[in-house]
Amino acid sequence: MVSEKKLASAARVALTQCLGVKEGEKLLIVTNPEKRRIAEALFQEGEKLGADPILLFYPKGSINGEEPPNLVAEAMLKSDVIIAPTVTSLTHTQARRRACKAKARVATMPDISEDFFVRGLSADYNEIQRLSKKVQTLLDQAKVAHVTSPSRCNLYLDIRNKALVSDGNLKMPGSCSNLPTGESELAPKTANGILVADRCGKFITEPTKLEIKDGYIIKYEGNPSGRRFRKLVEACKQKDGNDNAAFIAEFAIGTNKSAKVTGLILEDEKVYGTCHIAFGDNTSYPGGRNPSTLHIDVIVFKPTITFDGRIIMKNGKLIV
Repeated sequence: MVSEKKLASAARVALTQCLGVKEGEKLLIVTNPEKRRIAEALFQEGEKLGADPILLFYPKGSINGEEPPNLVAEAMLKSDVIIAPTVTSLTHTQARRRACKAKARVATMPDISEDFFVRGLSADYNEIQRLSKKVQTLLDQAKVAHVTSPSRCNLYLDIRNKALVSDGNLKMPGSCSNLPTGESELAPKTANGILVADRCGKFITEPTKLEIKDGYIIKYEGNPSGRRFRKLVEACKQKDGNDNAAFIAEFAIGTNKSAKVTGLILEDEKVYGTCHIAFGDNTSYPGGRNPSTLHIDVIVFKPTITFDGRIIMKNGKLIV
């Protein structure tokens, strides 16, 4: 078990270095009982900083992107700073988007573990910001990305949308990202080819082939991971009443050298030397026009990535 002292130290980094919490600000910690120790550490450090913290528990959701209860959403609208160590992600929800529109600063921590909370927030955020900005610039200059991997991924993506950085700087009103963090990301316009997902939390635990046409998954590998992932996507398609859950939502490159592959999506997608591709909702990104109840990231290990034919990552190492 992680010590309370280490949790407190990580909580202070999140509140001060990343979110810039100030005395008197309304600080809302939204959480589930499963994340109690992290939430309580954030509450206690918020008190020490002179903020006005509120700790709000609600039962865990079933999938990433599920809206929180109305009471939670209303509290988010009245807060200056929101931190959400929850089991499922609030990032791609209307509640989070409305809170940011009302100028709240938001850090989401979907399925955060105590180990990654401490390890991820002890990272060199100056280095993360440098790498993330470099990758963002390259993304913004490119039109087509090509991703291959040792698992035989062979995917082409149209990346002509504005890229964002998730580098831990959440001091501007209306800002939002995961914490701990480290990635540069955008919403692709479309994609075609073979995506081989190496990992996706509990859903994909072995290399799994997904065939992509015009941005949509059209075929799933028949292994256990492929069947689990298909069941998830199909359930969300049925709930949405459309095919949006099967559409490519995000392309991103990890930039956090302190993160490591653990099976936790929040951490796996931040690992330096990986890229990830999400399906479902992309309306939080510039140019994103695909609403869905689902947003799920799949990870590609040791990718080789080209932008407009120029190699920018080879076997998981940035070379530009």
